[in-house]
Amino acid sequence: MKLRPGAKPHLRIPFAWRGGRVLQLFAGLVLALGLAACSEEEAPLEKQKVHPVKLLSLSDEGGGVIQRYPGVVEASERSNLSFRIGGELRELEVQAGQEVEKGELIARLDDRDARSELNNARSSFNLAQATYKRMKYSVEKGAISRARFDEAQAEFQSAQAQYSQAQDQLSYTYLKAPYDGVIARVPVDNYQVVAAQETIAVLQQPGQIDVIFNMPERQVRAIDRERAEAGRLEDAALAWVRFGSGESRYPARYKEHDTSASEGSLSYEVTLTLPEPQDITVLSGMSATVELDMQQLTAATQGQWRVPIEAVVTQEESPNQAVVWRYVPKGGDTQASASINNDATTDAGKSEGKQQEAGAQGTVEAVPVTVLQATGEGLVITGELSAGDRLVTAGASRMEAGEPVRPWVKEAGL
Repeated sequence: MKLRPGAKPHLRIPFAWRGGRVLQLFAGLVLALGLAACSEEEAPLEKQKVHPVKLLSLSDEGGGVIQRYPGVVEASERSNLSFRIGGELRELEVQAGQEVEKGELIARLDDRDARSELNNARSSFNLAQATYKRMKYSVEKGAISRARFDEAQAEFQSAQAQYSQAQDQLSYTYLKAPYDGVIARVPVDNYQVVAAQETIAVLQQPGQIDVIFNMPERQVRAIDRERAEAGRLEDAALAWVRFGSGESRYPARYKEHDTSASEGSLSYEVTLTLPEPQDITVLSGMSATVELDMQQLTAATQGQWRVPIEAVVTQEESPNQAVVWRYVPKGGDTQASASINNDATTDAGKSEGKQQEAGAQGTVEAVPVTVLQATGEGLVITGELSAGDRLVTAGASRMEAGEPVRPWVKEAGL
């Protein structure tokens, strides 16, 4: 570049260099502000997070160790009606489901042979009776010997017995109801030839039903006889029965049990009895579920609880000691949160109770427990627990002592 005469040289800074200079100044300013912030007091931490936990309440009803068994319904009073003799059915007056009264005719056999035998027996009886009377008069007068009179007397007594037997044989051709009831089944047809003692109809007495189930040998040995007998006589319910998939359960009483094991298994047949439910239809052969309070039947020590498997965990410092995590509401009253639900009786109260419970905050504490038994519905444990305690059932393996938590409440519509 040429200079004019007398002009001084002028140094130009490229635009890119000037921009770099600005960036350097800006970086220095940020660094200065960062150093100033470090010298000030540290900013407060964010509010500590409170984890929602799913809880299980221990109740007095849940304290018992409930065992469940599949069972079958049968009528308490059940009779297989049959004839004492064989023959051809001439009348069959009933059908399944029919109600009958005591003394009502069920069926009748062909009675022609029985009537013929009765007529012969009656004739022999009349002849022997007349002979006996003549011989008695004659012996009193001394016209015949005593031996001849004894023969006539024996013949009369024999004829009398045969006549009575013939009358019974005729009555055996009629089958009548021994009590009021309902015909459950009729396995034969009219005009069929049946044998003696062959079932003609099955009669059941309504009002009371039985439920039969099998109990394993190990559990039978553990039952206390006095408590089982008391459960049969007293009103205390030790057993309940559910029918089908219904939620209702009905108290039942012990009735009897077999003293020998069922063939091919180490189990014993046990029978419970209960009044026939009026709100549902229960018929013989239907399935049922039996629930037994084994804690009461075995005289086990109080303080046993059944909890989900996931509620029982171990800690790293004590891997051999099982524990459960108990929820402790703010204030230390473990019963406080349980009373919220008890007081919420109306729909509005329930909604308010759920809101209060969801907003409540507390901590968790480890409670050492002993696992007594594993069942299909969880673990049976014992420890320093009582009715009303609330245990963590989901995420218990991640809990730590004193960790802040709040009860998880299912929102409406979820």
